[in-house]
Amino acid sequence: MIWFFERQDARLLYEIRRQSDGDDYELVVTFPDGRQEIEKFGDAHALIERSQRLQAALRAQGWVPPPAAPRGASAQ
Repeated sequence: MIWFFERQDARLLYEIRRQSDGDDYELVVTFPDGRQEIEKFGDAHALIERSQRLQAALRAQGWVPPPAAPRGASAQ
């Protein structure tokens, strides 16, 4: 699952995914400058709690999800 956040002209994304070489999870944050931070979790509950804290922290820093495109609209 991938979430996008915007602040002014910058875009940040974070992704929750399964580790490619195991059964654990990764939370990957990609910053506007391309830098990535990866956190690893063996427990899905801990991952969900961290994801919720991360979303709250991003919003407190002024990051917001981009506006949703109207249904049926295509990207140009």
